[in-house]
Amino acid sequence: MMFSSDGFLTDQPPSKGPSQTHLFTSFPNSAVDLNDDDDDDDLLLDNKSNITQSYAYKPANEENLSLPLPATNKNNTNNEQLHIWQLEYYQKYFQIDTQQVLERLLGSITPKPNRSYFNSTIRHNPDLYGPFWVCVTFIITVAISGNIVAYFQLPDTDFQIDFSKITLSAILICLYWWSMPTVVYFFFRYYIKCNEYTFLELLCIYGYSLTIFIPVSILWMIPIAWLQWLLTIIASVISGSVLIVAFWPSVDSDRKSFNALSMLVVLFAHLFMAICIMMVFFHVSDNNINSKIETTMLSTMASSTTATSKV
Repeated sequence: MMFSSDGFLTDQPPSKGPSQTHLFTSFPNSAVDLNDDDDDDDLLLDNKSNITQSYAYKPANEENLSLPLPATNKNNTNNEQLHIWQLEYYQKYFQIDTQQVLERLLGSITPKPNRSYFNSTIRHNPDLYGPFWVCVTFIITVAISGNIVAYFQLPDTDFQIDFSKITLSAILICLYWWSMPTVVYFFFRYYIKCNEYTFLELLCIYGYSLTIFIPVSILWMIPIAWLQWLLTIIASVISGSVLIVAFWPSVDSDRKSFNALSMLVVLFAHLFMAICIMMVFFHVSDNNINSKIETTMLSTMASSTTATSKV
């Protein structure tokens, strides 16, 4: 048994060669070793950055970071999925400001031969807000003015407010507002083979065409027959000419005579509607005026006779 050089017991005899006197556990770094260490550090940093980036949240696109769209824009993007019997389908036709409504009201009573009222104001954004309120205002104005005319035509003891005038005026005006766009739509689509106008666009332009009759319905209360007829003709020609200017660019140039006749039908239909409203609610005949004058004179004479007898 012998002690080895490291202090432990061993059975082997000591080697005759030179014995190890020191054990080096660390060595000085050379220039090559320093470069290797730097490369290792850079590699570790790159790996850490790659790992961090791999776990970092990456949006699929930049739109995920934007704010949500308003409800109106969402509805506009989903119009392809809506159907005509759904209320959401008509929401886009009520998105209009006051300035646009005023421009369309003014354009419906100012015909311009060189500029289409439809193409300049309605084509890009047809609405139903303006036509709806134009028709409602026209209905109420006709009913109120018609009752006022009846009050002056009938004796005071026989007069009662006729609420049926509201129903009758609503039927006549709404029937014209919906029937004429329907006829014009099928005429352009199936006879002229023109798909330039949609049904809602025609509803829009016909609704605004009734604007001029709102002040005229107030002037119809004047109990002068020739003035009532003159107002009816002038208002119908002005408003109907706006419709003709809007429809004329779409007619076929090869059949000018027939298309001109069809435009005259549009004008006369407009005039016929105005005549019906005037005759039903406002027309004052000479017999009614004479009977009213006679009734007034008789009542005046009776009151004067009664006063004289008392004296």
